[in-house]
Amino acid sequence: MNYLEVSYIGSACNKNRYEPVDKTILLLLCRNNPKLIKRQLFLEGIIIESDKKTYDNELKNIYSGYKKNITDVSELKIVKDEILDRLKNENEQITEEDISMAEDFLQSSLKKDCGINNENPVIKQMKYTKGNNMIYRFKYKDSWELRGFHDACKDDVVIEIKTRMKSINVRKNEYDLYQLFGYLLVMNKTKGKIVQKFNNDIFDSEIENDIEYGLVDITQKKWETKFNIFKSELTYFFDRVDYILEDIESRFYIKSVFKNSDIPIAKIKNEVPSNIRSGYEKIIKTLF
Repeated sequence: MNYLEVSYIGSACNKNRYEPVDKTILLLLCRNNPKLIKRQLFLEGIIIESDKKTYDNELKNIYSGYKKNITDVSELKIVKDEILDRLKNENEQITEEDISMAEDFLQSSLKKDCGINNENPVIKQMKYTKGNNMIYRFKYKDSWELRGFHDACKDDVVIEIKTRMKSINVRKNEYDLYQLFGYLLVMNKTKGKIVQKFNNDIFDSEIENDIEYGLVDITQKKWETKFNIFKSELTYFFDRVDYILEDIESRFYIKSVFKNSDIPIAKIKNEVPSNIRSGYEKIIKTLF
């Protein structure tokens, strides 16, 4: 069955300017028809064959020693610079292009792993019940399924934890709200909350304010209305994908997904990808 992860719902419903809806559509096209999409990506020069030496393995080996210990957002640049220095010192032939690719990888990975590593301390401090112990599924229409792992719960309230990298980012994001709606849908729950962490501060208000949604209860009229709009937008997304799947080549312009500065998004040698641009890892992993 075709599926969409709950974490992509904000993009699917066009609420996340950092993850355009067409990029998520492309991921689903990759899952449905990987041979066709791979061929188109090669033809457009979006992925390329290359025999050039890359340093993905060397970088990931160094990064593995830091990955599980990244928790302090104020130290991310220090850690990034330390890893880059080690990479350069241990690989004398490395080029500026390789360093740029490594920096791209680290910018994304440090933020992602910092967020992951901060979940358990928040869960412990706030006495939540840890999630991620099972995948929830919801059959959507006849051909689609939503899937997701939730962060935590507190009694009957679903908790979604967000680690913010800057104080200005402690705010209400509609794409976070849509992700929470997705968990309520797949878990058949009615209450949820987005809990934010920045440095040592945890934002866990029951009442909506300028920077927090508070307790989201879809049995209440305000949230019920927003939840129904969310479901309508999700239905529109799946209808659009189904329409494109009937004739991918004429109904989807693949090159429009990518910024020129991101191309190529990966280099391929013997069917093994390297130098994968940040944000395209899932697409490449699906194809190779």
